[in-house]
Amino acid sequence: MIEDKNRLILLDILRAIGVMLMIEGHTIDATMSSVYKDGSALVFQFWTFFRGLTAPFFFFSAGLAFVVATVKCRDGFLSISGRSKKRRVRRIVTLLLLGYGLHMPLEILYNPGSLSDEAWRSFLVADALQIISLSLLVILVIALVARTHKNLLTAYSIAAVLSLILAPLAESVAWEKFLNPVLYPYLTFRTGSYFTFFPFSAFLFAGAAFGALAIGLPVEKRALVLTKGFLKAAAVSLVLFAVAYVVQERFVLPGSDYWRVLPAVNLLRFSLVALVASSVGYVTLHIGRFPKILPAIGRSSLTVYVVHLMIVYGSPVNIGLEQLLPDGVHPLVAALLAAGVMSLMLGMVYGMEVYGARKKGLAAVTIGEIVK
Repeated sequence: MIEDKNRLILLDILRAIGVMLMIEGHTIDATMSSVYKDGSALVFQFWTFFRGLTAPFFFFSAGLAFVVATVKCRDGFLSISGRSKKRRVRRIVTLLLLGYGLHMPLEILYNPGSLSDEAWRSFLVADALQIISLSLLVILVIALVARTHKNLLTAYSIAAVLSLILAPLAESVAWEKFLNPVLYPYLTFRTGSYFTFFPFSAFLFAGAAFGALAIGLPVEKRALVLTKGFLKAAAVSLVLFAVAYVVQERFVLPGSDYWRVLPAVNLLRFSLVALVASSVGYVTLHIGRFPKILPAIGRSSLTVYVVHLMIVYGSPVNIGLEQLLPDGVHPLVAALLAAGVMSLMLGMVYGMEVYGARKKGLAAVTIGEIVK
């Protein structure tokens, strides 16, 4: 496993895999004709389930990377530099604004009174970036008050478990009766939100817990310990899934949203996410070199995420594939479109890396001339 200036390359590769899987899932879902979306078909069920792993994988790696990049640990005590705090707060605010910006109707800028109730509801739904933003804010606050490494690891672990447990309860509460319309979409799927704080913050908190584990270790041991930890977590989560499944079958009402709010499926998802993370860790431990584009995608994951959403779904300033192909296409064509979007994103990241390298080289030459 190669470390670049103490950077854990494993994290970048995990984020790269997460965002590339998300591109594939979004593109196929947005462009494939509804004729082929047969819920009774085994192939479609299989694809739908594994597509449901992409967001948890992305969330998990985001929580892990955030803690490793933000919190320092020395002799069991934590510290966060003032510069790091400012950068993380800016990151959190940026994610929140981007999340709303991607759904923002242009009319809100010049005539908000003309917006229908449906348009406002669509604008205020909670999506991945909003949930990541809120979860990272909680992760940062916990890091600021925890003080010790042990407290940090314990707090993130408890937060992950509570998020899973509270999800069914949160969904049953009529938040819209007493919360502001800006707030309650974070807590219920009934508003049309694609993600909610419970249970999806659990994946970020779980990633943060592994981040807390990593910062307490010497840099050279982090990749190995995390790889083993991911595998153990996968096994434990699989056992908990089996227990939760039996409990839900006996005691949970049939009307509950099984696929989104109940713990069993999310425990199974986390088990598979942790298993993939462990596999990636094992591979990177035994490979001396790998394509530089992979960690580059991880470092640019936010940019890739936002740009691909604009290409696939459109935005207030452009038309996407979903609008260009309203009737959808054959699954094979949708898969080719997904490959095309992924290729575009790879090309974009490569261009960004080349530009960044040339900019650094130019800066070095300029500084050298000044010194002379």
